[in-house]
Amino acid sequence: MITVGVLCEGQTEENMVKQFLGPELLAYGINLVPTILLTKTAAGGPSSRGGVSKWSKIERDLRNLLAGTPHWAAVTTLLDYYGLPQGSPGMEDRPLTTSARQRVEHVERRMAECIDHSRFIPYLVLHETETWVFAAAEQLGELLDERALAGELKRQADEKGGPENVNDSPDTAPSKRLLRLCPEYNKTQDGPAAVAYLGLDALRLACPHFDAWISRLLALVPVP
Repeated sequence: MITVGVLCEGQTEENMVKQFLGPELLAYGINLVPTILLTKTAAGGPSSRGGVSKWSKIERDLRNLLAGTPHWAAVTTLLDYYGLPQGSPGMEDRPLTTSARQRVEHVERRMAECIDHSRFIPYLVLHETETWVFAAAEQLGELLDERALAGELKRQADEKGGPENVNDSPDTAPSKRLLRLCPEYNKTQDGPAAVAYLGLDALRLACPHFDAWISRLLALVPVP
């Protein structure tokens, strides 16, 4: 058994680890430990967690995790590409004429170069964790008893060429589309439940960039 730390953007991502990724990868010998990004520390008061405002806060938490856990096999991230701070490595010189996956991989490479640590594996979700919910459209529809919602989510994903291509405009990002179609959708509960119902193998088939990240994590497990 190996341990991998996951720096999460917020509660939704933490729930994705606890309810979905953690149980799935445990079967492969990987223990995932989620940590929500620390966004604010008030003098004499409680700390605030969740959300991304500056790259410096992400970098601080990553370096602290890596320094404080030398026994962990790796530290990775579960952050949305949509809304990533413009000051993050690679954001300003992204090759905008290429595909979304090529752009996000460019940013991930720059993040790795910035942190410069052998145990750091960057991962940005194309374009939000709600992307995974688009892949789990049928499961979400069943859980919410909303068959029409499932059909529309699948149609929109197919129209874009797959869930990971559902884009990152403020009006058309996955989370915006979901809430417009289903105002009662609860992202911290309904999303993780639907994706867990879909399962790891099916999500890997639907989302190639996600699949590549999971492959990197599985490669950490020693061969017997």
